[in-house]
Amino acid sequence: SLTILLWNANGLNSHRDELDILLHDRRIDIALLTETHFTSRSHFYITDYKTYRTDHPDDTAHGGAAILVRNTLSHHSLPSTSTDYLQSSTVFLTAHPFNFSLASVYCPPNKSISQDRFISFFNTLGPSFLSGGDYNAKHQQWGCRTTNPRGQTLLNVLLSKNYSSISPDQPTYWPTSLSKLPDILDFFVISRIFHYFEISTLTELSSDHSPVLITLDTNLFRSSPKPSLICGSVDWKEFQTKLDHTLNLHTLLKTNEDLDNAVQHFTTLILNSIRQSTTHNRIQRANTTNVPLYIRLLITDKRRARAKWQRSRYPSDKRIYNRLTHLLRAELKQLRNERFQQFTLCLTTEDKSLWTATKRILSYKSIPSPLRQDDGSWAASDEDKASLFASYLSSVFTPYSDMVDSQFQEALLEDLDSPLPLSLPPKPFTPSDVQYAIKHLSSKKTPGFDLITPAILRNLPKKAVVFLTSIYNGILQTTYFPILWKFSIIRPILKHKKPQHLPSSYRPISLLSVLAKIFEKLLLKHILSILEVSNVIPDHQFGSRRHHSTIQQTHRVVVTIASSDERKECCSWAFFDVKQTFDRVWHPELLWKLKGILPATYYLILKSYLSDRYFRVQIGSSFSPFKHAEAGVPQGSILGPILYSVYTADIPTHPDTILLTYADDTAILSTNHDPVIAHRNLQTHLSSLENWFKKWVIKLNETKSQNITFTLRRITLPPVYYNLIPLPVVNVARNLGLYLDRRLT
Repeated sequence: SLTILLWNANGLNSHRDELDILLHDRRIDIALLTETHFTSRSHFYITDYKTYRTDHPDDTAHGGAAILVRNTLSHHSLPSTSTDYLQSSTVFLTAHPFNFSLASVYCPPNKSISQDRFISFFNTLGPSFLSGGDYNAKHQQWGCRTTNPRGQTLLNVLLSKNYSSISPDQPTYWPTSLSKLPDILDFFVISRIFHYFEISTLTELSSDHSPVLITLDTNLFRSSPKPSLICGSVDWKEFQTKLDHTLNLHTLLKTNEDLDNAVQHFTTLILNSIRQSTTHNRIQRANTTNVPLYIRLLITDKRRARAKWQRSRYPSDKRIYNRLTHLLRAELKQLRNERFQQFTLCLTTEDKSLWTATKRILSYKSIPSPLRQDDGSWAASDEDKASLFASYLSSVFTPYSDMVDSQFQEALLEDLDSPLPLSLPPKPFTPSDVQYAIKHLSSKKTPGFDLITPAILRNLPKKAVVFLTSIYNGILQTTYFPILWKFSIIRPILKHKKPQHLPSSYRPISLLSVLAKIFEKLLLKHILSILEVSNVIPDHQFGSRRHHSTIQQTHRVVVTIASSDERKECCSWAFFDVKQTFDRVWHPELLWKLKGILPATYYLILKSYLSDRYFRVQIGSSFSPFKHAEAGVPQGSILGPILYSVYTADIPTHPDTILLTYADDTAILSTNHDPVIAHRNLQTHLSSLENWFKKWVIKLNETKSQNITFTLRRITLPPVYYNLIPLPVVNVARNLGLYLDRRLT
């Protein structure tokens, strides 16, 4: 293997000692250094390494590039490049199997570089090279946040010359100014290097740039596998036999402790049975390269002609070798064109192959961004990010303390402590109910902390299904939700068009145990039947309801606006952006509403379900400590959406407006021939919502809400207000992914 270090030193002499330690500790073979700040009076030397340097042409202490090569590595130097727009040092490696040019490049940001200058420089490196440095070129193709003109120029060069770029998955430039964000400036440009590589950033050296370490090898680097119970071929019959022998159906499930022990015991048995029934076989990957026979024969003839010419050195043998080389190149090009044409003809919209191919072509490399902490420092490692996310979410999963009415809260808590009315016991679940729920689980469902997947549950023996059914019925009898199923793993998902460096830009998705989700699914079926009979969910709520979808809600919106245009009416619209909808639901208020709707058994189960919930954040392979969630419903759960719908079911309506809700997306339409009346009705409805949102501890983001007037007339209405703050007036509104302009065009 060959280990190469790339680093922008921002003055190399001041960092000589720490660089010396790093080179010897990590056994670096080659170091590509930029911004050395050397002049003709500078001297630099590190033991066991040869130094090749190129200073700035004006002989002042800025810019410059250098290469340090281990003495034992066979190589020779190549001509360097020293201009005001590019400084580079170059060597050629002659150590088999690494035979290519290596260049250290620095391009100052204040000098323009044309495409021809880049091509001219890369041509000096030969056909096979690895050129690493600080190009000051940004493009999303190699993971930058944004694109600058030089980045677009360099990308055009890479595409025209068939070069490639290699960049780490972490920023390499860390600005000291809080107004700037970290980004990737140090990366590699390669040509005709077919070795496997592994690239990462280091934290050892002190500079505003992180060192980049790349390792080239002739063998494939194997990444650490994702945590999984199934790490080979599973003998499912043996798995079922082991579960049958170890399960005891005569287990007491009368107390909370009995349920916790039963869930823990059942989970452990599944894990042990899977591990004992798995054979860890090395997967042999077949060669998938499908080359026609005539091309394989042509390759064989070309190899023989080359060997013959290398032995004889006759011009006639050279001509035969060149002819076969050109013929092979033409045949391969024709084969590639034919296969690409066949591939494009097979693309259709029915199987989503056209969408998949387009997405693959247009997609850029996704680079995880560091997170800015409250003190202005950066959390770069996965462990630091997970800890920061956990601290942030711990503050989010609490109700808004400034909105809680203490007098109303005391009355509500007193009402919650009152005795529950008697109710009939719920209908118990049957093994067929559980088996049906398992059968219809999505195979793509991500497991929770116990790593039990739907594929494992589908292979449970009948005895295990009966035992699981007993646990679910035990929950109905004791009204206690097991503590083991209240632990969740949260993976932050970046929201659309949000800054990557802020923890608030991510949506916390909870990964829950699949065993718990099956119970939620069974319980939801019982709860929905009660809610539908009592008409708790209002007609304007289209989220989490059978036979309702986003398409129907958007169709309702478009029909209302189009009808008002046909009648030459004015339609005023207000859309609300609710802050942290699912994360801030106050449990006592939600339970107070559930108590008046559901029978005692279901109410107590949901009370246990919401209490004592804990979470930890996962970033990569790192986990944060466990934190307590004091409010909210888990995003990613089965019951979460319907609980929020119940929580907001009594939202005020107005006889002269139309309320549109889909989960937390809330909008109001007000239509009338008189624009003033339409505006007044909308404002009246908004005013009635202010007290309701405050009472139930729901906060709106007024600056992100929208107000638009749909009309064919040339009129301008004043803005509507919420909490004395005007809602932003827009010309195009977005609702459930649909964009609507003022004239509905």
